[in-house]
Amino acid sequence: MFYSYLKLGPRDGVMLISVIIMLVLTLIFKWSVWEFSLSVIAVIIAFLAGRMKPDEKKVLAFLKK
Repeated sequence: MFYSYLKLGPRDGVMLISVIIMLVLTLIFKWSVWEFSLSVIAVIIAFLAGRMKPDEKKVLAFLKK
């Protein structure tokens, strides 16, 4: 890896590819800046939601009582 201080993983690569796809769609279909921005924000929110993990201790706490 050329820039090892960035610590990019495969998930970051997938997000970067999806943002590039949004940029290409913007150029092909002539989206406005707002449409591009909203689509990139939606991709980032989906990326962050996919990384969230449930806290197993709180989920199974009621079973232990």
